[in-house]
Amino acid sequence: MREKLAVTVLVIMLALFALAWVLYQLVKDKGEAYNQIVLGHQNYESRTIPFKRGSIVDRNGTYLAVSEKVYNLILDPKVMLEKDEQYEYTEATVEALVECFGYDRQELMALLEEKKDSHYVIYARQLPAEDKERFENYQQERNNEYRALPAAEGGRRRIAGVWFEDEYRRVYPYNELACHVLGFALKDGTASGGVEQYYNSVLSGVNGREYGYLNDDSNLERTVKSARNGQTLELTIDANIQKICQKYIDEWQAGIGSNVAAVIVMDPNTAEILAMDTSTRYDLNDPYNLEKYYTETEIAAMDEQTRAEAWYRMWRNFCISDSYEPGSPQKALTVAGAMEEGAIDGTESYKCEGVLHIGDWDIHCVARIAGHGPLTITQGLMKSCNVVMMRIVQREGRDKFAGFQSIFGFGAKTGIDLPGEAEGLIYQAENMDPSSLATNAFGQNFNCTMIQMAAAFSSLINGGSYYEPHVVKRILDEQGAVVQKKDPQLVRETVSESTSAFIRNALYQTVSGEGGTAGAAAVEGYEVGGKTGTAEKHPRSEKNYLVSFIGFAPAYDPQVLVYVVLDTPHLEGKEQAHSTFASEIFSKIMGEILPYLNVFPSGDAAQPEDEELAAQEEGILSGIGQEEDGENGEENPDETEENWDSYDEEFLDPGEDEYYYPERLPAGADTDPERIGDGFGGFPFGTGASGARGGSGGLADGTEDESGESGAGTEEESGESGAETESGSGESVPETQRGA
Repeated sequence: MREKLAVTVLVIMLALFALAWVLYQLVKDKGEAYNQIVLGHQNYESRTIPFKRGSIVDRNGTYLAVSEKVYNLILDPKVMLEKDEQYEYTEATVEALVECFGYDRQELMALLEEKKDSHYVIYARQLPAEDKERFENYQQERNNEYRALPAAEGGRRRIAGVWFEDEYRRVYPYNELACHVLGFALKDGTASGGVEQYYNSVLSGVNGREYGYLNDDSNLERTVKSARNGQTLELTIDANIQKICQKYIDEWQAGIGSNVAAVIVMDPNTAEILAMDTSTRYDLNDPYNLEKYYTETEIAAMDEQTRAEAWYRMWRNFCISDSYEPGSPQKALTVAGAMEEGAIDGTESYKCEGVLHIGDWDIHCVARIAGHGPLTITQGLMKSCNVVMMRIVQREGRDKFAGFQSIFGFGAKTGIDLPGEAEGLIYQAENMDPSSLATNAFGQNFNCTMIQMAAAFSSLINGGSYYEPHVVKRILDEQGAVVQKKDPQLVRETVSESTSAFIRNALYQTVSGEGGTAGAAAVEGYEVGGKTGTAEKHPRSEKNYLVSFIGFAPAYDPQVLVYVVLDTPHLEGKEQAHSTFASEIFSKIMGEILPYLNVFPSGDAAQPEDEELAAQEEGILSGIGQEEDGENGEENPDETEENWDSYDEEFLDPGEDEYYYPERLPAGADTDPERIGDGFGGFPFGTGASGARGGSGGLADGTEDESGESGAGTEEESGESGAETESGSGESVPETQRGA
């Protein structure tokens, strides 16, 4: 019996020794791994140290976007529920959270019980520094009070198990100012729209990490890899000029108003954007709030898709993403291109009788009744005469005209450093029929964007240098040192200095000369040049208009260019078609910008550069250009003709039953009034103008529309237009290619 017992004991002892040996080997070979597992169970795993997103400042150093440090409230339930002989933490800590933050006591107790084995619970996010400071001061004061009390009266109570974790919140100090230029950052590190999206990789940094582990002595160790913060963008935007533009757009919208009002201010000598504003703004600190454009009932009735589309429209940057028929600002480019090609030399004269018959169309001038009468080229620009422009392109020919459309950048992206830029829609020489050539000459039947027109016009008045428009001036590191300087990028030369000088003088006469259509754009004390625009929108039968003014100062040494576009003023029919609306806004904006930029008044009006042209009386010819009306269209008008139409602004009167221009647009243009009209009482439902849709300008998920261009899409592939497939002449709509 004893022998059996001894064997049993021996076997048990051997088994215990074997088990001990196995455990020893496990600890020896895998002890570190098991320690890490234990650490993980205790929630001492690594945590992220967030980077600080780079700031955005204007050209003067004014902060437009900053990342503000905030704090996440972290609870340690295991510590808070711990009870030992010396201290008790639960009641005091819960009481402190309720007292400082107003949290629900029962909710806190339920969470502690649920997470009782955890050391890390995020209870609240993005608390301001004041909340953190208030709690920490409260904690210190109450713990001092508890220490002074006897144990029986609460001396064992302590506040513990609460701490704060750093985080950053994006803040835009000026709310909606320059919202379409800035865009907004999202919590996941992406961004939507503006430079926030375009330069996201520059503004973003790299997160750091804090690693927790047990050392060889099973003591908790931590290693910290610091975060690398993002870089700062210094914009070309001037916040003060941006505010000026915003003020006068708001003033216009509070009065007559329009579906969209937009302004670009540019340095014509560098293509730096000084301001870019539209009437469809949103609060960058609350970018999903639609209450500015919809009622609570309308918002509540929206499904997910409808709400996303509403956000998309609100965030869309009209200045770069929407294209439209530009109207008469094109006339200055038409004249310049013809002069460069040698089709005209600026001394020609033509007679306007109010209409030209081209193809199967009677295409009217703005002076549709009696016409302007005899005009020089300069007077043709001053009076915004369509007939003069049509006569010019008859001499120039479609090949050369189409070539200069591309040279001026139409039909192609400008390359501006903002997402969602559209290309516009233009004809190519091979598919441009006579009526399209004629109407393109004065800015109808092709589409461009505001930024395209501003960039082209800048080259026209600065001596012929086409620069790439841009909104970022420099990239800086955390210490303010320059990492990269964005110098002006010369893309190409468009016109000669002599042509540029001719245009500057003609546009000065348009504002200040007798009979010019832009007198409302004048700025007291300054020499200003510019061109009015009144474009008839699709569908022509609706008689809706887009009015504009693009101008510069000083007229003979341009330092600043301002482009104002008003899409569909809130008036009936032809009452919309007054260029004065845009000219007056231009005058107010320029009147404040010039003194701010230290551009001094000119005093007495400067003498025009071409005194011989300026000395010619309005409507009287010097006998230059005697060729009869024919292939080139140049005329020897009857000098005795009187009673020609005269206007002090550009105003289109479409008549009762007939339309000015063909309905035809280049293939791919969106002309559906349900998509391009005003959907919601002044809020732009779609493009807000006849034209191709642009890129996204940033979607809600921070992704960019890959095309970044007009929504011609499948229509373009088939060569079919959104406009009528047949014009009044029975000619088919030409297949259109993008401009080079």
